Amino acid sequence: MSDESSRTESGLPRFSLDRRITVLMILLTVVVLGVIATVGIPLELFPSGFSAPHLSVQVPWRDAPSQEVLEKLVLPLEEELSTVSGLDAMNSYARTGFGLCALTFKQGTDMDVAYREVRDRIERARVQMPNDVEQIYIFKDDASGIPIYFLGLAIDPAVTDPYNLIQDEVVLPLQRIDGVASIDIHGAEEKQILIELDRESTAAAGLNIYELAQQLSGDNFTLSSGTVYHGSNKLLLRSMARYASLEEIENRLVSANIRVKDIATVTYALPEMQFRVRANSKPAVALGVNKEGDANTLEVSARVQTAVEQMRENPRLQLIEIGTLFSQGEIITESLDTLLTSGKVGGVIALLVLFFFLRRFRMTLIVTLSI
Repeated sequence: MSDESSRTESGLPRFSLDRRITVLMILLTVVVLGVIATVGIPLELFPSGFSAPHLSVQVPWRDAPSQEVLEKLVLPLEEELSTVSGLDAMNSYARTGFGLCALTFKQGTDMDVAYREVRDRIERARVQMPNDVEQIYIFKDDASGIPIYFLGLAIDPAVTDPYNLIQDEVVLPLQRIDGVASIDIHGAEEKQILIELDRESTAAAGLNIYELAQQLSGDNFTLSSGTVYHGSNKLLLRSMARYASLEEIENRLVSANIRVKDIATVTYALPEMQFRVRANSKPAVALGVNKEGDANTLEVSARVQTAVEQMRENPRLQLIEIGTLFSQGEIITESLDTLLTSGKVGGVIALLVLFFFLRRFRMTLIVTLSI
């Protein structure tokens, strides 16, 4: 070893011994910065700004057969999208009334640039598509869009109006929580007024079903009707048209002497369901809680958990079983606990290994604390 390297290696211990206050202040500065970073940096399940290298293009075309969707939607899209730079793979699907192109890009691709290129290629492909294709949707995978909390509700069949009960006692309290942006509801359907026309009676009355539907839909409206001045006061007018009961709809005249009840059955019930959600042999609803962009995941999850515990004590929700299906806060906490536990175990093992070789407890403790 040269004399220069020896002087360099001995310089740091000498400096530390001669400038103890300076070294102590440097150490305290590092500790303070570490504490500020630990407290101030928000805890996230996924890194902020992370974008998965995936895009999907979805094109709805109502009632079109899958073969038509393939030829007139999917193939033109494939031809244009295949020229996007950085594209690694593309999978396409054609179903009745729906076409999809799933794009996977190479690692390191700028997804913002890729999104703009895909949007440009879609505009080129739109020229070859039928005129009745109204919308083309581009979906970009974003970790921030994953709900931070999933709540499951198993509803007893004795509950007569579960939709409004869940809206009033579960959804609204969750929406008021600081940091919560929106609530996604899966499996809950609101009751609707269903008017089921009898085709023979309608034809016998000489009524057009389309025109009848337009008349009934125009009966329910709210609009501004101008202003009225009363002395020095300015009053705003609003026109409202709304049915108060099913009987009013049934007695509504659709022609000179024919009422709705003469040609149709009016009910207030759930629409025809194409799916069922059940848990523990009961009808169920799943709620996804989305946080605001800058909110701390751990703090918002804790607030939601507190609200859920309060809901379990709500007497109006005694016939509803409330369970937590997923919580990012719990996953983050478990990950941190695992990291700290691993660090403790590693520290103990390092202490034992150093003591085995050094055979001096004081020296072993100094080296371990330095590490």
